[in-house]
Amino acid sequence: MSNQPDVLELTRKLGREPNLKAALLITQWELGDLAKSTVYADWHPTDAHLYKLEAKHALGSLLFQAEVIAQLLDTTSAEAFAFGVETIKDRIVDKERKLGRFINYEGDQRDE
Repeated sequence: MSNQPDVLELTRKLGREPNLKAALLITQWELGDLAKSTVYADWHPTDAHLYKLEAKHALGSLLFQAEVIAQLLDTTSAEAFAFGVETIKDRIVDKERKLGRFINYEGDQRDE
């Protein structure tokens, strides 16, 4: 048996039956909190440490929801992550060979 918490049971204890729609909406909310805290840290550098803590909490909630979503899709976040790593490796190959979306790619041209 795994030492991982049962995210679906924790969601039920919170008072919700786990479902994909709610998990996706919560994911969007938490991603917004992560983005907001990052921007606010730039805008208010003296409080950056507080916004970094807020960002960590939002990231934790995102990871929790990722596991909920994975389980609702009959997989795990670890397996989904492995798929993501393989996807990025394939994109790197395409970029190096200038295939598909990378046929005319010359790098990031945006000014920051």
